[in-house]
Amino acid sequence: MVLKIKTRANPETWFEITGSRKRDFVEQPPEIFSLQLRLLQYLKDYWKWATAGLVVVFLGLAAWGIMAQLQARGSEQAGAAMARIGPLLSKPGAEDEALKGLDQIIKDYPGAPAAQEAAIFRAHLLYQTGKYADAAKAYEALGSGAAAGWDPLIAESLSYCYEAQGDFRKAAKALQPAADKAPAPLQNEIYRRLAMLLEKAGEMQEAAQYWRKLLDKSSDPALLPYIKEKLAAAEAASQKSK
Repeated sequence: MVLKIKTRANPETWFEITGSRKRDFVEQPPEIFSLQLRLLQYLKDYWKWATAGLVVVFLGLAAWGIMAQLQARGSEQAGAAMARIGPLLSKPGAEDEALKGLDQIIKDYPGAPAAQEAAIFRAHLLYQTGKYADAAKAYEALGSGAAAGWDPLIAESLSYCYEAQGDFRKAAKALQPAADKAPAPLQNEIYRRLAMLLEKAGEMQEAAQYWRKLLDKSSDPALLPYIKEKLAAAEAASQKSK
């Protein structure tokens, strides 16, 4: 771009001013500039909250990692403690020492798999030492916790505790929930025990129901005559009591 300008002193003289063919800067309309400011403010606020969120996530992951390490370490320590107690469980005269050690594991490492194992051994050891009421409480506590896969055995052990105390009806009631959940070999034994316990409790009609279930489930020909005899006796006693 070329501009020609005359001078006052000499109108015939021209000065040329040369400029670029394109403007270096195009002014933006005010509304576009305002939009950019709002966009910049939005990005500023967004990144502030995004950064805060990332910090929270990072702290959460760090805390989770620390807890996982502590739990793993606790599980290892609980397992080592259980390994030390193991030989005492079968050592004659060491029952009190074993119970003390098991109590300590349960107290120091709650939630660890070894603590669950210690609780089961503790209940069993209490039963073996004739502390039936304490053993019953221990098995009841196991039943309300996370003892997946152990329910039928815990229910049967609890029934033995009540049976040892002479409460046959309560023993049968403790065993009944596990009757239909147990695997086949154990289920037949549970049916037999239920029938026997109900007979001792004087509940002959209920006893007959379990003798009948056992008759339908049993695959041992040698047991069939015995089961049929018990079923007939229970049904006869049930008819007399009416």
